[in-house]
Amino acid sequence: MDVVYVHFSKAFDTVSHNILTGKLRKRGLDEGSVRWVESWLNGRPQRGVISSTEPSWTPVASGVPQGSVLGPVLFNILINDLNKGTGCTLSKFSDDTKLGGVADTAEGCAAIQRDLDRVESWAKRNHMKFNKGKCRVLHLGKNNPKHQYRLGADLLGSSSAEKDLGVLVDNKFSTSQQCALMAKAANGTWGALRKVWPAGQGRLSSPSTLPW
Repeated sequence: MDVVYVHFSKAFDTVSHNILTGKLRKRGLDEGSVRWVESWLNGRPQRGVISSTEPSWTPVASGVPQGSVLGPVLFNILINDLNKGTGCTLSKFSDDTKLGGVADTAEGCAAIQRDLDRVESWAKRNHMKFNKGKCRVLHLGKNNPKHQYRLGADLLGSSSAEKDLGVLVDNKFSTSQQCALMAKAANGTWGALRKVWPAGQGRLSSPSTLPW
């Protein structure tokens, strides 16, 4: 198996308002609701101040507000058709996307490349960009040919391990790296607790001595 981890560049900030509202209409949302969403997205000006220079305000024509409940929902609606026409498995979770397929034959590798080309074409049509410096291929299997794929004109590098929704997955399906990360995080938390642990409250046990 080959799994391609694809990362959008500034995903929530580059959502085109016009494309998004067009997709809302195609999904059957009534016109009143679409206009309500438009009024929520539009009318948000921004400007950058350098030293004492204050340029004029510029209307924001893209992006969904982060930290809101509606923002991720609208983003998911925008990318809902990302897997249209793809033959491989494409998994979407917010702005994290991965494309996987069987790569034990030349035909299988070619199928993955065709779907990558479709994903790249989708991004261009929807005014989205990929952070190609973070896009990596995870080659799984002992006899994996480690085919090199491209996204657009850029060749994708391979990786021995990738974070998948917070869990480190490596090409050997080993949990040692994930366990090491969790132990490091636990030791960091323990060190912080030791600094603030009130005097006279007893001894604070090291993570290595705890039952878990």
